[in-house]
Amino acid sequence: MEGNRAVVCRRLERHGYEIRQVDSGEAALQHIREHSPDLVLLDYMMPNMNGIDVLHVLRKDWNMSALPVIMLTARAEASAQVEALEAGADDYVTKPIDFEILQARITSLLNRLKTTRKSREADLSAEEREAIRVLTIDNLQNELEREISRRQRAEERLAVNPQQTERATASAPTPDPPHASTISKEKVDRALEIIDTIARQVATGQPVNRALLSFLRSLVEKMRPPG
Repeated sequence: MEGNRAVVCRRLERHGYEIRQVDSGEAALQHIREHSPDLVLLDYMMPNMNGIDVLHVLRKDWNMSALPVIMLTARAEASAQVEALEAGADDYVTKPIDFEILQARITSLLNRLKTTRKSREADLSAEEREAIRVLTIDNLQNELEREISRRQRAEERLAVNPQQTERATASAPTPDPPHASTISKEKVDRALEIIDTIARQVATGQPVNRALLSFLRSLVEKMRPPG
């Protein structure tokens, strides 16, 4: 109900929270998909689509499955609480709302969310950095193998016809360094920055920026040795 929502919003805004309110389950799902809030306060009884229905949709959607949800409801019976928790609610506060309890539970869930995000970000960043490190090592190994092969062919030509090979070598232009830009520090650092950004997006449930992925792919391709 609008009056109840207004009271909850005013009380929480005094604590510095940025609050958005909607009047139905369908509107809640749309808003969550578009704005990625940090936490949801969800009423149990709503028209058309109740709170349990909303929870089922949230927990089945990968992008919203980890979103903290606190049920706010006048239904105090144990069976209603069990139903909400089994549907995926993280906590349950009955009406009339004790705002000190609600504030404490919001703080607890947001702190847990922050810790989880940092942990996921660190894990993903470490994995992606290791992938870049392996890629860089592979590039170095490829360059070394090509250089060894080139020298072996040169030595074979020299063994077959030393004078002709010497003349050809003397007249040939000095070759460029073997793909020196392939593993430049700037490219690796830039790739790592993009990977960190993508890792944060994944860890916080945000849509991954396709432009970043495309740019990262182009960087990796430039890091790949020719041939």
